Amino acid sequence: MYKFIKKHKKVVILLGLLVFLVGCKSVIDPKTREVLEQYVIRLSDKFPFGKEGYGWFATFIVWPVAQMFNFAAKYTGAFWSLIIVTILIDLAKMPSTIKSTIQQQKMTALQPEVNRIKEKFRGRDDKQAKMLEATEIQKLYDKHEINMLGSLIPTFLQLPIILAVFQAVQRADLIINGEFLGQSLKGTPKEGFATGNVVYIGIFIGMTIAQIASTYLPIYLEKQKNKNRPKVAQEGPNSQGMMLFSVGMVVLLAFTWNIGMSVYWGISALTRLAQTLYVKYAHTDKKKK
Repeated sequence: MYKFIKKHKKVVILLGLLVFLVGCKSVIDPKTREVLEQYVIRLSDKFPFGKEGYGWFATFIVWPVAQMFNFAAKYTGAFWSLIIVTILIDLAKMPSTIKSTIQQQKMTALQPEVNRIKEKFRGRDDKQAKMLEATEIQKLYDKHEINMLGSLIPTFLQLPIILAVFQAVQRADLIINGEFLGQSLKGTPKEGFATGNVVYIGIFIGMTIAQIASTYLPIYLEKQKNKNRPKVAQEGPNSQGMMLFSVGMVVLLAFTWNIGMSVYWGISALTRLAQTLYVKYAHTDKKKK
């Protein structure tokens, strides 16, 4: 389980998001596909402590984030509010994201040495051999200052923030009632393709391209870095297959969500793309020099 989580952090985040959405109380009217009136968060609303229908997560995490969107939208409009607040939140998460990424890169680079240690103890199933193998691997990680949980803890700490932003975009009054190029952000890409709405179609296609780019850029950079190294045997499910699954799920779900959600997913993907390039050129390459 640990190895799977380590190799597929983004997939784990997505699946965690989906599980949460299935288990949480729906704020969307199944008939109108709009947010139920009692769950809309307005800029003039008082802090909802003790308010019916507001659990601790909605009160202390979703509500403040939604009000950030509302406040920015009041001065910039809904579209730019989505961009500004999403970037600010991603910048706040950036230090832990960079730390997690660097730890993951170190573990990937050391995989050939880890494999050599495992090969040394291949065929030995006794308890002593297992302990010696684990000790040697841990010494290797300690030597290179790698924390086995260092790349996982930030991932799970960020999950509540991702969930909060997701809900806030759906519930912030000035976002769900906002417009972009004269088009309501309440509409869905599905409606856009049915009616030929070029704004909806353009936003959805842009979001899809951003998702694909942010998902496959790390894979491409990893291949380029390791092209002259001995190939490492893959463990567990095919990573590219899992990445394709995660992108497909986002695109499929976004097809029926309001277009404001597509803007959020697209901007979030672009910030991940920027973070990947930042880690590559400002940290990894700098250390080589």
